[in-house]
Amino acid sequence: MSRLLLLALLLLFLALPALAQRDTIALNADWRFAIGSDAPHKEPWKGKPIPHARTVQVPHTWNVEEAHQHHYGWAWYQRSVKVPAEWKGRFVTLEFGAVNHSAIVYLNGQKVGEHLGDGFNKFSIALNGKLRYGRENLLAVLVNNAYAGDKLPHGSSFDWPNDGGIIRPVRLIVSGTPHVHHLRTVPTLHLADSTGQLRLQAVFDRANDIRIGVRITEENQPTAKVILERELVPTWQGNTATVDLDLGRVKPWHFDRPNLYRVEVTVRKGANTVDAVTTNVGFRTVEIRDGQVHLNDEAVKLMGVEWTAGSNPDHGLAEPDSLIRAMGRLMKEVNCIFSRQHFQQGDVFFDVCDRHGILVQQELPLWGPETPANDTAQGIAMRQLEAMIANLGSHPSIFAWGVGNELRARDPRMSQMIKTLLDRTRELDPTRYATYVSNSLTESYAGEPGFVPDAAAHGDLLMMNEYGGSWWELPTGAVGLHLDSIHATYPTLPFFISEFGLCEPNFAGGDARRIHDLIYHMALYESKPYIQGAIYFDLTDYRTHYPGTPEPGRFRRRVHGVYDMYGKPKPSMEVLRDLSSPIEIHSLRGGAPGKRNVLLFGNIGLPQHKASGYVLYLSDSIGDWHNTRAYPLPNIRPGERVVVEVDDLYQGEGVVTIVRPTGTVAARKSFFGER
Repeated sequence: MSRLLLLALLLLFLALPALAQRDTIALNADWRFAIGSDAPHKEPWKGKPIPHARTVQVPHTWNVEEAHQHHYGWAWYQRSVKVPAEWKGRFVTLEFGAVNHSAIVYLNGQKVGEHLGDGFNKFSIALNGKLRYGRENLLAVLVNNAYAGDKLPHGSSFDWPNDGGIIRPVRLIVSGTPHVHHLRTVPTLHLADSTGQLRLQAVFDRANDIRIGVRITEENQPTAKVILERELVPTWQGNTATVDLDLGRVKPWHFDRPNLYRVEVTVRKGANTVDAVTTNVGFRTVEIRDGQVHLNDEAVKLMGVEWTAGSNPDHGLAEPDSLIRAMGRLMKEVNCIFSRQHFQQGDVFFDVCDRHGILVQQELPLWGPETPANDTAQGIAMRQLEAMIANLGSHPSIFAWGVGNELRARDPRMSQMIKTLLDRTRELDPTRYATYVSNSLTESYAGEPGFVPDAAAHGDLLMMNEYGGSWWELPTGAVGLHLDSIHATYPTLPFFISEFGLCEPNFAGGDARRIHDLIYHMALYESKPYIQGAIYFDLTDYRTHYPGTPEPGRFRRRVHGVYDMYGKPKPSMEVLRDLSSPIEIHSLRGGAPGKRNVLLFGNIGLPQHKASGYVLYLSDSIGDWHNTRAYPLPNIRPGERVVVEVDDLYQGEGVVTIVRPTGTVAARKSFFGER
């Protein structure tokens, strides 16, 4: 083969991405950044390079920088984008993972879009007809993080950092026409025979004469089998194309076996493939019957932890993907199968939860008693709700949508606003639960004079933040009766503890007090059969804008976690992990000559679920279990007693470690005397 032919083939290969049906081009490098004035709209930087700017990479926030820790206002981002001439005639979308909290976007000096009062939802802007093809284009983004009443969270009514900037990745999406604006997946699992059905709904500009190609493969499983490959003509309702697929037998998604399937969708018009999108799905059912949670028809109880994004002072809310994945790993290190998020997270976080088997309630940042109940707040909340569900609705880890946290839920106007949002949530996604998280549930009973029901009663689940012994001015011995009275007031709603924990410096005592508080509350919840789950708050110490903490600027924080802000574990981490394990290690004792028996129980507290595929190790120290013999455990159900015979390598002593199928430590107990 001649060198000339080789060169021609190489050039053709290099040109292929530009000719593909959908290309994504990351725009994270080499942004020029400058703090804006109090009147940035009068500045010329929407269409002119900023001479005093410096280069940054996004995700980026200025509030972790020494010089700008306390800047709450306007800032500029700019970068040049070379647009190939070949893109003319293709559909070009500019996508922002999130900009906190408001963004006005300019292209070559002209405003092309805005996204106001919504700092955490993904958004896109169509650039067709606005680009200079075959030339450099100047992209400018004017960002604002000032406290304001025309955004959510309202004003300063939130307990996390107010980090401004382009806080998640940016990319260009280049596709043919027609192109998919949004793909929604609705998986259905039939428990009787473990078969799956999948409805795909692709949103276009308008109805088109197209065919939909679908290829579905096993994703994070031992094999990567293709379970379906088909081309179909969709049915149309307005601008939404729908195809329904029967998949045969599928492997359900579970805490310990979070089986996913990769769905590749191509759009074909005539002989051409004009667009392609990919997503993952999981097949599972979450049902609440008679006050009891059922995952895939298995009665379970849930336990977990929340992570507050923005906690690392080196990154703030502009976390790299690697840090988000590391925090997800730490959640699983403490046996998390149940969590919530006070404000919208991106696809990377939920991909972690999908793959680690964590059920999540994702909420709107409608937070705090200062939030008004008026048309402005409700309108912003409604727009955020619609975007949140559209952006994240394909993730199997999300089992519930929350519409707010710790509002004035007994105020009639606020209660009605919460109910309106809950009703809209059910309309947008009837496959998941709709909830509100309360801190104002009291022991007054329906029928008593003056009884005003809490807005939490409008939800499908009763979610309550419980801080007996700290924020609540209530004797700890009275907390149990308080819980009983709330359950008696709302007996038909399954009861979940949506937060508990110890906040320093407001309540001194250090990690020793945190451990005491954790053990007490877990024992209390486990004594109440009606409590179906609990979420420890928080995974890490977290950054906040709230005053009253001794550290300044980017280090201002709530000392609330079982890890510090950088992910270093405290002693309370191991306590939370072992209390949250589905398997209880009881003892190492007796046995045949040269053997020892490890006595285990399936947990009957929180959590409760069948433990399948776990492995036990006996080692001489905590850190060397990887190098010892593995003892696969049988399936262990809640309350079940299991004896495992192991080799007696350490004269009746040793460290017992149990590892989950997903690779994290589920429980550990040392059986050494004084050493």
